[in-house]
Amino acid sequence: MVESHQPQPKSGGWLKAVVLGGLGLGGGAAGTYATAIMDKIAKPPLPVANFAASTDGLTVTCQNHASGDTGWWDFGDGTPLLPLDPTQTEVKHVYAKPGSYAVKLMVRNFVSDENDRTVQVELTAGGKDSRVALPQIAGFAVQPVSPLSVAPATYRVTAEVKDADHAVWDFGDGRLEVADGSGKIDRLVTFEKPGSFPVQLVAHNGKQAAKQSASVKVDAPVVGTLMAVLRVTDTGSRVERVNLSETLAVPAPKDKAPSTFTRTINAKPGYTLVEVVPATANTLGVKNLKVQLATDKRSATVSGEWAGDSKAGKAAGSDLLVPLKLTEERTTAIQSPPETSTGVFLQQSGGPIMTILPLPTLPPNVAGLQRKMSLEVRQATGDGKFRPVVSVAELKLPWLGGQLDMGPAPSSTTQRVVQPVRAVQEGDMVKLVVGN
Repeated sequence: MVESHQPQPKSGGWLKAVVLGGLGLGGGAAGTYATAIMDKIAKPPLPVANFAASTDGLTVTCQNHASGDTGWWDFGDGTPLLPLDPTQTEVKHVYAKPGSYAVKLMVRNFVSDENDRTVQVELTAGGKDSRVALPQIAGFAVQPVSPLSVAPATYRVTAEVKDADHAVWDFGDGRLEVADGSGKIDRLVTFEKPGSFPVQLVAHNGKQAAKQSASVKVDAPVVGTLMAVLRVTDTGSRVERVNLSETLAVPAPKDKAPSTFTRTINAKPGYTLVEVVPATANTLGVKNLKVQLATDKRSATVSGEWAGDSKAGKAAGSDLLVPLKLTEERTTAIQSPPETSTGVFLQQSGGPIMTILPLPTLPPNVAGLQRKMSLEVRQATGDGKFRPVVSVAELKLPWLGGQLDMGPAPSSTTQRVVQPVRAVQEGDMVKLVVGN
């Protein structure tokens, strides 16, 4: 006996079977005529994902001209998918920040034909409906770290920037730097040559800006000026974590297809997945939801079963929308550019010759931080030139074994004065002292 296998009907096959049965027709020519009847009368028109998008500040408005029974909106900013309401002619969405986003609409008819359309939109901070705060700069200060501002002179720059996308530094000596927007600023800036320098900080938010400025005056050192130059380099690895949201659109099972589903979620480029969990405790319409992270944690497999909940199907069309919360992590090696701190040795009243140098602020969120320092003590000889007095390629604190060659004694052209010098760390400062 030869067992007969009937092929499974394709999408919409159940509808064709109903039409044929209702007409009392079978195979052959009769079936051909019935198929033509079904295609012209019973099969619905193809869905069309047609919409127009306009922007006002951080708000996008979509005019819905689509045809289809179900579907969803994806606004391209990581927020959960929005189920399509075919009766809703206007859909609005407010973005958290300016940028370029892809707005996508997917529509489906009741025999599972699909169509989608994507429109790129540009969002800015301006607009009559936007309520983006003006950028602000508070606590702006530019102060010398040494009582004498002689070249090379180090200044401590502090400020707090709020509600800005980015900030631009102009140090007045040809240097321009672009930094991230909001946050506290505490940094050291060294001016290598004498002169007057207008220092400006401009915080931008779209077309809006705030500015603060200060003037820096650096003198040329006089002959004999003794100066310490400390260079600091930080290395380590920075661990960044971001929390994201993603929505899985799970189509309803068709015909006799299995009710299970499997989807793959990929981490952002350069990131690994730490955790993927349902965004809500109640995953209506899905049962046995499981998440399996890949061995390299660059992706995750989400699986489950269609629960057959008619209420869920009605609420979300023929799709189940499963919101998920993702935690992603990126580890990057960092090496800060060498930061310089300078100070002039001065005779304290009734005390030793000394200078105090501030250390750069430790970089945030750095694991395995290693700080390397080098020290040079130099003496001005005139015309902007110096002679090295002490040079330490790798400074370990406390440092107690230095000898400072102070040059010939005032009463002799041959006798030289050599003084001990030591360096110790006190909090976020390095103190250098000459003499016993």
